[in-house]
Amino acid sequence: MILLRSIILFCFLFFTMYSCSGSFNRADVGGRVTSTQLIDSASIIRSKDYMELGVSSGESSVFFLFGLIPVTNPLNMDYALSEAVQKIPGGKSLIKVKYWQETHLFFPVGTISVLKVKGTVIGSPSPVTPNEAGKR
Repeated sequence: MILLRSIILFCFLFFTMYSCSGSFNRADVGGRVTSTQLIDSASIIRSKDYMELGVSSGESSVFFLFGLIPVTNPLNMDYALSEAVQKIPGGKSLIKVKYWQETHLFFPVGTISVLKVKGTVIGSPSPVTPNEAGKR
């Protein structure tokens, strides 16, 4: 009888801890990914007169103590977008934007939610000087 109670208690505690730990798949190295979205651009682009400068990424995160109490600033899409644009000199905006949210577990202390953004940074074409125009 004591053995049966011990087994039941062990199973209960094991499954409770397993579900509280988030039970991530070990193949998900980046944490649990949710809400993957694609958008054309980060801002309204009224002209096709731009140059693609390169691919960049940015992120914003928030830490939840015990998975419930937010300790840091909330997730901010504008911050993640501006971080991605600032990484490439001359960048003005992002196109072909993909964003998603990851949850990283630090059991039993808490969780971190990370909003990640990836896209192509665009900028204005470099102005043509008179000397360069004559060389063409």
